[in-house]
Amino acid sequence: MNMPITGGVMPAFITPFDEKGRMIDSGVQELIEYHLEKGLDAFYVGGSTGEAMIMNSEDRMHIAELSVSLVKGRAPVIVHVGAPDTETAVKLAAHAKKIGADAISSVPPYYYKMSREYIKEFYRAISETAGLPFLIYNIPQLTGVSISSEFMIEMMEIPNIIGLKFTDTNLEEFRKIKAYDNGYIKAFIGYDAMLICALMMGADGGIGSFYNIMPDAFSKVYDSFQAGKYEEARDVQWRINKYIAIIKKYICPANQPAIKAILREMGFNSGTTRGPILPLKKDIEEAMIKELKKEGFFEFVR
Repeated sequence: MNMPITGGVMPAFITPFDEKGRMIDSGVQELIEYHLEKGLDAFYVGGSTGEAMIMNSEDRMHIAELSVSLVKGRAPVIVHVGAPDTETAVKLAAHAKKIGADAISSVPPYYYKMSREYIKEFYRAISETAGLPFLIYNIPQLTGVSISSEFMIEMMEIPNIIGLKFTDTNLEEFRKIKAYDNGYIKAFIGYDAMLICALMMGADGGIGSFYNIMPDAFSKVYDSFQAGKYEEARDVQWRINKYIAIIKKYICPANQPAIKAILREMGFNSGTTRGPILPLKKDIEEAMIKELKKEGFFEFVR
């Protein structure tokens, strides 16, 4: 029985790799238990933060199946199945259904420029294969495809599509999407520094990279906002944003190396990145950790 995708905050889950690019299953288990303990509401597996676009289909199916088996129904698991080609995306969608994922998600097809008709048929094929609740993943800065409010509303005609992950800063477009059919669309913000702003615009929650290292804080923003404690939510968001700004000074350009370095400092077997994404150079990592310590980050996330 699939768990419903209602709302809340969830990590765009990292994928731990060893120095040879092999997945570290024990690291996945550690992080899943940590996030469940910290009260995150669901898991978004195999997305951009998870380095899925530089993984083969077998590895993507492995992280999906491993995550579902380790979560054991304690929270919904959303599996990202997006790919530049329909065949791979459909294969991953069928696998997500087989292993008992609660929902799927997908970026639009990328690299080649696609018409709306092509994109809709891509999503329709995935949806018909999986038959699971389906979140469109809008991240135009990486795909080169922007899902407008008008186009998103048009795609709600496709069975099983329930909403989207919106990784963009255009909150007016976000508002237009969320306002469709009296808020029927499930809309999750993917810009971590804007969680509270998106909640003000009616967001159902957030899905993000920095949730991996600050799960308590993002849960606090969401829970405080839902309880009407807006100043409390704002104060925590401000602190989150302070640390995001520090970390971004050391990101060049991907965020996975910094997130994994911080998790290692926190005591987790988060491993390293897979090529072509390179780990942080030693001096850069040391400088980042030193600055975060100076600014009280590790006490904040304890």
